[in-house]
Amino acid sequence: MKRYGTVVAMNGCDFDLYPGEILGVIGDNGAGKSTMIKALSGAVIPDHGSIELEGREVHFR
Repeated sequence: MKRYGTVVAMNGCDFDLYPGEILGVIGDNGAGKSTMIKALSGAVIPDHGSIELEGREVHFR
């Protein structure tokens, strides 16, 4: 989960990605697409929850 003040920018994101796959992220304006990518790249830190890679929790900075 990521909040900006009272605005919830991302709440509940879950997906699996396998070798050779391409993932497209689509959704309405304000749906949290950019926030999800920023959390995966370490540009923002989620307020709650975890990011896992191969079953292990990871932290990107």
